[in-house]
Amino acid sequence: MEILDGLIQRSKMKLHEFISLNSIFVGVNVDSKKNVFKTVANFFEKKNPELSGKITEKLNEREKLGTTAVGNGVAIPHTKIEGLKKTQVLFIKLNTKIDFSASDEKFVDIIFSIITPETSQSEHLLILSAISNFLKKKGCIEKLRKLDSAEEIYKLFGLA
Repeated sequence: MEILDGLIQRSKMKLHEFISLNSIFVGVNVDSKKNVFKTVANFFEKKNPELSGKITEKLNEREKLGTTAVGNGVAIPHTKIEGLKKTQVLFIKLNTKIDFSASDEKFVDIIFSIITPETSQSEHLLILSAISNFLKKKGCIEKLRKLDSAEEIYKLFGLA
């Protein structure tokens, strides 16, 4: 019961608990899903140079299993990486919408990307759950689209 209580509490995490201010990028220019993955990899590889090349490859492999677009112009590309020591999450707001093969056929301009260690069992699921809960809250996606700075988005992540 204690373990279950801990999981329930962690599932109520706010996004600012795992997305830092310096992991929020606004006004990113890319023209394709493939280039989104390269951009995501570049951001992660700056913090983890030993992973150079692995992240793009793993994101592409994951996407082949099915789109990571979740609807309403949002995608959550995620993967597990051998050699990564700690889960890392990025938020990216694109300047223009791109095709992500979403089932609702809407193009994507909001991206949360999660990279977890290969050995991680449940942390990425808790983070996916927290992102999902945030996205389900009335008006949150629209607010994200209106905000123009990383600071404003980080503040929203702490409130919602």
